[in-house]
Amino acid sequence: MTLSDDMILVTGCTGFIAKHIVLKLIETGGRVRGTLRDPARADEIHRLLDAAGLPRNRFEAVVANLERDEGWREAARGCRFVLHTASPFPAAQPRDKFALVPPARDGAVRALSAAREAGAQRVVMTSSVAAIFYGHGRDRARLFTERDVSDVGSPNISPYAVSKTEAEKAAWDTLAGSSTELVTINPSLVFGPLLDAQLGTSASILRMMMNGRFPVLLDIGFGIVDVRDVAAAHVAALQVPEARGRRFIVSGGELSLLQISEILAREFPDLARRLPRRTFPSWPIEMAARVSRRARMLAAELGAPKRLDAGPAEVVLGLRFHTPEEAVRALGESLLRFDLVKR
Repeated sequence: MTLSDDMILVTGCTGFIAKHIVLKLIETGGRVRGTLRDPARADEIHRLLDAAGLPRNRFEAVVANLERDEGWREAARGCRFVLHTASPFPAAQPRDKFALVPPARDGAVRALSAAREAGAQRVVMTSSVAAIFYGHGRDRARLFTERDVSDVGSPNISPYAVSKTEAEKAAWDTLAGSSTELVTINPSLVFGPLLDAQLGTSASILRMMMNGRFPVLLDIGFGIVDVRDVAAAHVAALQVPEARGRRFIVSGGELSLLQISEILAREFPDLARRLPRRTFPSWPIEMAARVSRRARMLAAELGAPKRLDAGPAEVVLGLRFHTPEEAVRALGESLLRFDLVKR
């Protein structure tokens, strides 16, 4: 497959990952139609295109909301490919485990139904490792692969993970038996360079660390992936025939929160005094987990990060991942560049 002059729909085009995808698609010859809720935000994309020296006329914006039916059929019309990136990612988890499911699941159904009805050849959906490894206990020796699915019935799963799992399931169900192919990209925690001063939840973690908001850190680790690699994975998943029907974990490696803080201190020594140097003991969280559902979710993630198999993304999609250290450094540099960290 090649992009040539094809029209490609990108949902939620002003998101952190989506902006990188839009630029990469236009760089490789595609034309992009992006959905957004507020038409005024199209200017964010125009400014990025200008800064990158890319033509504005390769991008057009349309209004569509994940929570409404209006606009989706028109948005998908004439599109050979659809990239569904839009999904809620809250800064704080709601109390109701299923509270985030309706906008994530129903939004995916709206976007993918429109793609199917428009006769799109392939949909690439931004999912998450949250749809893969939650609710399976604390066996850190286990290697999670594309065949694993989070257990939404687990008492330890977060509302965000439930929403990503249910949205992905709905996506597969929506396109089952149709001629429209589906690929999902399942990133770990996404760092890497910001393109503007708009912050997502993942970038806010580093911003708070660099601004001295965390006196201590939890003993938690994550898979880390650079946003540039996530964008490259989406574009490759459109073009590689062997990607159809696959889920791809994208992760460049693992870091603990303390290791992230140490990298920031080394890369930005003038901020070192603000950065936390120790972890909070785990036993109070373990104790609280006996009576609190939120503490129970947190306790399940303590300790070493889960192991993720990103090999298929390298072999099938041809990715060469930035290291987690590079992703942390790039995000830190852009937080400073956009004056999002006080000096």
